[in-house]
Amino acid sequence: MLPFILLGILQGLTEFLPISSSGHLALAEQLLGVRTPGIVFEIFVHFGTLLSVVWVFRERILRIVLAPVGGGTELRLLGILIVGSIPTGVLGLALDSVAEAAFVRSWAVGLGLLITAGVLTLVERRDSIQAKSLDQLSWRDALWIGLAQGIAVLPGISRSGSTIAMGLLCGLRRQDAAEFSFLLFIPAILGATLLKLAEALSEPTVHSALWGGYLAGTAVALLSGVIAIRFLMKYLRERSLTPFAIYCALLGLLAVLWSIARSNA
Repeated sequence: MLPFILLGILQGLTEFLPISSSGHLALAEQLLGVRTPGIVFEIFVHFGTLLSVVWVFRERILRIVLAPVGGGTELRLLGILIVGSIPTGVLGLALDSVAEAAFVRSWAVGLGLLITAGVLTLVERRDSIQAKSLDQLSWRDALWIGLAQGIAVLPGISRSGSTIAMGLLCGLRRQDAAEFSFLLFIPAILGATLLKLAEALSEPTVHSALWGGYLAGTAVALLSGVIAIRFLMKYLRERSLTPFAIYCALLGLLAVLWSIARSNA
């Protein structure tokens, strides 16, 4: 049970920081020697962090849900979220088997972290003006951000880092880029959770002894996710993504070197 709780805390703290929660989960599972069937546990703890987003942004989410009745700017935002979810869903399905294979290979996770570091570094060095609010986000912008989220299904490539970086490149203000990243996270993880839950229920004997660990991990992921979201929203008001880029670069390099050392052992 304890390894599941530790992994749940790790998921919640790293999901919304631009340092790749899937990459941390993959490396932590290998270090702790935890063996979970496929990526079902990862999906469960992602669902816990989805609940974190729902809690922190509950007022805005309620307005979006009621938008078809009330109309206004929230109705447009709902449409933007749907458009952004399309490339995420297509790429997520296309790369699912690749992601599962990469999840157990530390060198692949390390490469993903190095890519995340490069993306964060490039976006901070780009001389661009971030002045758009969410109300000014275009349909094309939403497609690009959704595309970035779809690619981030690969472990080591940070979902929040990719979507926030793409949002900044599209001209969004930092906090607005983060908020859209978090809102776009909801349909993506909700869809993935339903698919993987159906997979788990189709093979109940494989997971029957692990449901307690799954639920414990989900609960702590929710709590730690709330902390991470509030921290990042405050952090982005005044600071850059560079420290996260440095962290990802160092961890990615260590993961690659660890993989090489294990293969030569």
